[in-house]
Amino acid sequence: MSFFFTSLDDSLRPRGSRDPLGIELLWSSVGRKMVGNLTTVTSHLDNFILTLIGFYLCGNEAQEAPDWECFERFEQMTSRARLRLDLPEVIGSRRIKRSSGFPVFLGGAKEARILDNQRQAGLWGLYSTALRSSGLTDESRRLTPVGVEITKLFLSKTSGSEWRLALDKKCVQLDLAQLEGVGKWVLGILQVEGGREKLANCLLSGGVTAVAWQGEVFAQAKSFLQGRTAVPPPREFLAWLTAHSVPLKEFAGCVRDFDESLSLAALTFAWLLGSHGRNATELTSQLAGLSEWPFRDPSLPDFPGAGFDGQWQKRAGGLRDFCDAMKAKNWRLAIDLLLNHHAEVSKQRGGVPWCYWEGGLIKVVLNMTPGTLPTASELSSLNFQNWMNSHSNDFFLGSFLAILNQVDFKKKGIV
Repeated sequence: MSFFFTSLDDSLRPRGSRDPLGIELLWSSVGRKMVGNLTTVTSHLDNFILTLIGFYLCGNEAQEAPDWECFERFEQMTSRARLRLDLPEVIGSRRIKRSSGFPVFLGGAKEARILDNQRQAGLWGLYSTALRSSGLTDESRRLTPVGVEITKLFLSKTSGSEWRLALDKKCVQLDLAQLEGVGKWVLGILQVEGGREKLANCLLSGGVTAVAWQGEVFAQAKSFLQGRTAVPPPREFLAWLTAHSVPLKEFAGCVRDFDESLSLAALTFAWLLGSHGRNATELTSQLAGLSEWPFRDPSLPDFPGAGFDGQWQKRAGGLRDFCDAMKAKNWRLAIDLLLNHHAEVSKQRGGVPWCYWEGGLIKVVLNMTPGTLPTASELSSLNFQNWMNSHSNDFFLGSFLAILNQVDFKKKGIV
């Protein structure tokens, strides 16, 4: 059995984590105050629709849960059918494209695979937690009454029984005509406007476990996206909340400040990873180029009343000390504090630091992709927001806005 967590369990990170400062724990905890059920990878409504319907159709009454082998086949054939229709965000599309000939295989055999580990990295694993958190399924992936109601709304508007091929485990391959039939059925399902809207409303409102502010986020997001075709970056939505939402104005403003400080720490550490063998004089001279960090001094807000736990507070404290040193333009201290913070995060994970001082020089022992500090022009008031949009953290707002924007199937240009 595989387990999936809605909130980050930082102790489970591998030693080679790509989050050397432990920043994900910080921004994800902040994001959970606004969006309680989505993740950065649960960003497409079509995937939610087919996961929910697949759980229902592949249900095993004796086990009171969907049958994994049937669902595996269901995802394989619907994913291949979606890709033939040029529909977006199909999980496993790369492998499907490499095996697009006929017959198409189904099941657990190597030639049928669309992912290395479909149970974990496919719909079964990635989308089940958000469905459960929204009150649409239970822990065994069995649909709740609300989930059944929404699923039947989709199925009542669609004819065809091609989905039954997923239940026939003796059928291990599909020909072109069969896959085209599956595609016709899938397209019919995905075009049920009432079903799309009802499912999206349930997901975006947070369902039965909604966090306190999610309803306000949902209401404001509707106004924010009105008249737009493309989804703006989450930072633009945070600016909207600061200007238009009375209950979220202060919090959203803190999140924007917080985001800028996290980005400053991340870009500084990435730059240090490309500085092997350099001395303190060289590094402090270059870091001084950030002395005009735009608009305000870097700082980590306290988020009064947010109730973050001790681990969050300790992690934030390390980066707050770094920001304070940057504010004071004490460049050497800022570097030392950031390296100390990274060393502490590495220690908590049972690993070793990626870089540190040795003999008065920076020693880099694990160089991922070294970064560069932004230029003066990128930090100008005119360009800074564009720069931040490409360096910002998500706070789960990217998935939230994307799903809201996908309610209207006609936006895909298929029909």
